[in-house]
Amino acid sequence: MATPLGPVIAALGVTQIVGWGTTHYMPAVLAAPTAAGLGLGATAVLGAFSWGILVAGLTARPAGRLIDRLGARKVMSAASVIAAAGLLVLAAAQGLAGLLAGWTLLGLALRSILYDGAFAALTALAGADARRAISLLTLLGGLASTAFWPIGHWLDTALGWRATLVVYAVLNLAICLPLHWRFAGGPAGARGADDRPAAPAHPGMSLPARQRRLALWLLAATFTLHAFVASTMAAHLPMLLDGLGLGTAVVVSAAALMGVAQVGARLVEMLMQSRFSALATAPPSVALLPAAFAVALAWPGHATAAALFVILYGCANGLMTIVRGSLPLAVFGSRGYGELLGTVAGPALAVAAAAPMAFSALVEAAGPRTGLWLLAGLSAGSLASIAAMALVVRGRPPRTTKAPDRQCRNARTSRP
Repeated sequence: MATPLGPVIAALGVTQIVGWGTTHYMPAVLAAPTAAGLGLGATAVLGAFSWGILVAGLTARPAGRLIDRLGARKVMSAASVIAAAGLLVLAAAQGLAGLLAGWTLLGLALRSILYDGAFAALTALAGADARRAISLLTLLGGLASTAFWPIGHWLDTALGWRATLVVYAVLNLAICLPLHWRFAGGPAGARGADDRPAAPAHPGMSLPARQRRLALWLLAATFTLHAFVASTMAAHLPMLLDGLGLGTAVVVSAAALMGVAQVGARLVEMLMQSRFSALATAPPSVALLPAAFAVALAWPGHATAAALFVILYGCANGLMTIVRGSLPLAVFGSRGYGELLGTVAGPALAVAAAAPMAFSALVEAAGPRTGLWLLAGLSAGSLASIAAMALVVRGRPPRTTKAPDRQCRNARTSRP
């Protein structure tokens, strides 16, 4: 009997909320008090965060390979300890060197404790049914900022930023570590904790080696271009809305629609899974990105247009999280899935680390509207890449079980 997925999704959902909230979303709340406490500029503190994201990108593929080899349980559990250590180093930091050391440790852990590790765990446990499990997990993970931004503000006010980071470290050890060890599972194809067989492997599509490499490159290009846009929007959305000539009240109201749009889009995607494949839903999901920027550029200064812009972007961003987990599985299969996610995530994370500062420099030199045009162009490039990939793999039958290892090696050795 296959491992019941309900408890696994719930447990990993909790670890995603804690993991995202205490690491990736933490600087939004604690960067300013950290900078003030250490006598540093906000740019230096956020630069240390960008360094951590870069480390995550450089180590994404090795981390994925470890998950494939050792199983998500061991890797995600070890990464929870490393993340806690990084948070404690940040809490004890006396200057920029301490921040860089702490974010180096966090960068080593990020890809394993966040979606890549959880997606690999669900794929090993659910096999061909992993797409729905991935969608459910992202619904829970989407609550991280909603939960931890107010928690972080409250803890910082009551205890200070150093004690807040210590609390975050304790949460990773007391909540994430035991849940990862109990529920994340072993390597794909291994038997579960109760000696039950894991779900059958997802075969993926039968692709010749050349088409397989091309599809991998196009997939990496899609995610990398989107990563620049998403990282920039996370850092500069209020500034971009303000640059459209909107008042503060409109900017705040429009920005608040982001989370609602993300969750709503994920719910719709989950309801439509029985009718549309992951490959069929990917291009329309990406198409929402250039559509959002087209609205912002066509009707600047209009509150309704700003709201529509945020809603379209929020839907695209919410769906892209699911696409990033389900599309590689549908095309390339579950063998070597952890390393495959790391392969396509590496370039995207490197770009995401540099995007906010690069975009800020562009806006200072040329203005917000020029920045919007850049993001629109990159979004169009992401759409073109995913459309081209869909054409490359269109109509290909599922891969047979013959010589799966050879086809898996073709995907793993094709670096984007």
